[in-house]
Amino acid sequence: MSLNKRRLVIQLTMKIISTFTDLLLPMILAYIIDNVVPLGKVQLVLLWGLLMMVCAFVSFYGTIAANRIASRISKDATEMIRRDLFAGAMRLSRSQMDCFTAPSIVARLTSDTYNIHNTLSTVLRLGIRTPVLLLGGIIMAFILEPVLTLILLATLPIIIALVIIVSNKGIPMYTKLQQTIDKLVRVVRENTSGIRVIKALSKTEYEKARFEKVNQELRGREQKANILMSVTSPIMNIILNIGLVIVILVGAYRVNLGFSQPGRIIAFLTYFAIILNAMLWITRVFMMISRASASGDRIGEVINAPRSARWALPTIWTVTIT
Repeated sequence: MSLNKRRLVIQLTMKIISTFTDLLLPMILAYIIDNVVPLGKVQLVLLWGLLMMVCAFVSFYGTIAANRIASRISKDATEMIRRDLFAGAMRLSRSQMDCFTAPSIVARLTSDTYNIHNTLSTVLRLGIRTPVLLLGGIIMAFILEPVLTLILLATLPIIIALVIIVSNKGIPMYTKLQQTIDKLVRVVRENTSGIRVIKALSKTEYEKARFEKVNQELRGREQKANILMSVTSPIMNIILNIGLVIVILVGAYRVNLGFSQPGRIIAFLTYFAIILNAMLWITRVFMMISRASASGDRIGEVINAPRSARWALPTIWTVTIT
């Protein structure tokens, strides 16, 4: 097993363990409130409180260690991608280089690989923890209060549909955004390489206007993409907070009728908050994946470009004189 694979296994294991300890805390708190406190024994309260501190420490230390490993893995993976991309660019023929253009290659080596690095690091840090928190929170909440969990589950299809719709529209927008970055790099490259000619012909103002046009185009496309992707968070907050209000009302009604206990309701609200935060983080991960998907396609175009002769060999005619 390679070093990165071993690191990945260790990182995933630590993430899962730390996440499960997080999920245990509200359940322990509910048990203390409903079963331990009525006994009036301070020693038992302190004992269960010590157990909560141990779980919190395991979660804290495991999360930090796993995040450090995730940073190393994403750094090494991005380095390999950048190396393969550069090697692929060096294999391109003249016609292929004219097709991709040098500014586009520069943008793919810098901006696109940076997007891949950020997304990979985020996915390794949150890609395991967030789904486990989401599914584990739903399971724990169902164990505590099956009736209230149904209110929560009713909001999930709406949120999932929202994420899918926004992601499908966001990927093409980010593809166009990266293409505009290519144009910006090309303009800057042409100006820096031809600065003497530009000054000699008094074309400085013209080049400034040309750069400003591309810069505004890039700004407009980035603004549109970011506005689209940022729509998910407020809509999800509205949906989940409406569900939270309904949960509080129904929970209070059930406690008054004796169908539930205060500790269980408090623990359920904690799990509801965990699920809400997990859903918000999932949308942020999908936003980054949408952008990285466009960058990954652009990088793959260069790496997977068909090999062809780098230089056209001239035809040699041999004349034999007898």
